[in-house]
Amino acid sequence: MVYEDYKTFQRVQVFGRQPGQLVSVTSAYDAARFVLEEWPDQAGPKHLMAREILLKCLEGNCSAAVARVAFIEAAREAGIYMEAEPLRTAYTGKPDPKWEKRKTTALR
Repeated sequence: MVYEDYKTFQRVQVFGRQPGQLVSVTSAYDAARFVLEEWPDQAGPKHLMAREILLKCLEGNCSAAVARVAFIEAAREAGIYMEAEPLRTAYTGKPDPKWEKRKTTALR
């Protein structure tokens, strides 16, 4: 399997089987291995759908973005999805209004 066959996507973090263990998943291949080998014992309908979609993605019948969404939804259903921290706003080069100097009146 060559690297392109892994169908990479933006990182998703899920909780592993060990307490406190975080697993980073960055491709449909990694997600499929996690779903097939390390998934918690309870399997819901989203888990089964994610398995199907991930395997279709590896066959080339589905995009990595769709596989990522299916994996996230299944992880949410199982309670193992680690919500990403909100990203900081992009730097625009303009000063932040809350740091602007306030006009003060001179004391007489």
